[in-house]
Amino acid sequence: MVNNNNSRLLYDLLRRESEYRQLLEAVRQEFLKKPLPLLVSGLCEGASDAFVVSLVSDVRKKRRETVLIICPEEKECVRVSEILNGVGIVSGFYNTRDYTFYNITASHEYEHERLKVLSALLEGDLDAVVTTPDACLGYTIPPEKLKEKTLKLCAGETTDITELTKKLSGCSYSRVEMVDGPGQFAVRGGIVDIYPPYIKYTQSGENERLGGSLPIRVEFFGDEIDRLGIFDVESQRVSANIEDAEFTPAREVIATEEDLHKIKAAIASVFKKSTDERAIMEMATETSAIDTLLENSDGGYDLNFADKYITLIYPERASLLDYLPDKTMVLIKGTTAMNERLKSSEWHAAQVVEELLEGGTIASKYTDYAKPSTMLEMFLGQNVE
Repeated sequence: MVNNNNSRLLYDLLRRESEYRQLLEAVRQEFLKKPLPLLVSGLCEGASDAFVVSLVSDVRKKRRETVLIICPEEKECVRVSEILNGVGIVSGFYNTRDYTFYNITASHEYEHERLKVLSALLEGDLDAVVTTPDACLGYTIPPEKLKEKTLKLCAGETTDITELTKKLSGCSYSRVEMVDGPGQFAVRGGIVDIYPPYIKYTQSGENERLGGSLPIRVEFFGDEIDRLGIFDVESQRVSANIEDAEFTPAREVIATEEDLHKIKAAIASVFKKSTDERAIMEMATETSAIDTLLENSDGGYDLNFADKYITLIYPERASLLDYLPDKTMVLIKGTTAMNERLKSSEWHAAQVVEELLEGGTIASKYTDYAKPSTMLEMFLGQNVE
């Protein structure tokens, strides 16, 4: 982490430079007309960091939209995001998505971090998003679908525990005996514990809306929510009462019953043409997994390999770019390195798709998992600073 006092001194010194003031004025004026790409070079790492912090801070004073910062490597994204947060600029790191194409149980830790950023963007809670170029393009849950799957609870409202648990399952929350991490919920009598990847809430007696990844406890009296609270997973004790809670689903790719039938039909169309024994066995396993979900569903259909059919589930083909408004200010740290990263990621993606098709378990029309790099170029063409 950076020393905040030394950092602020460096930022203040940079703001006094006439060249910086001229550039800032150019950004403000040109952005009102037609955004033009501006190149800043010759800065060492410390000066580059100071420039990013100062520019984001100064531009945010005039325009409240989130700034997009693109770095060529994840480590650089984390470092820049920590620097921004260290000086009070609320930033989120949007990592590259690792798709799960096979019927296996996988960790969703990074997925939860992505959902946190996407939800915070919808709420207008971020000053900046730091990411890599390929992460910008990978498909995710569309904004409207994320809004639809965002759950809301309020102390004093009437609801049914069974209905609540059905909604949680429908948002891909896993039911457990006792929650210990994001994406889980537990039911004990008239108490429902929920651990969302991201939550917005109002603490009792306060007006300010707070946000974070925190577990909440919902206590019922009959069909009424008697109390809402933030609790500690270790002690299981409520640490603060809250008035309301609004939180994200537990997964990015959420299949409905209709989606499962479509996926099953898509598998069947390939299955009947296949002569590969290994592919036939894999598709039989996938079909069996779908049948099990359809027969035993409690309102949710958390399919392990849903990523494989993301464009069938979400034909909108949305990415991070769809969560950002027109004329978003974009800062690119290293254009050449960014382009090299894009080429490398596209080559790797093509290899993955080729492997899937050679496996003979999916039709080619479903093997689209990211927007082409030209879409990022178009976005940057009208937004770059």
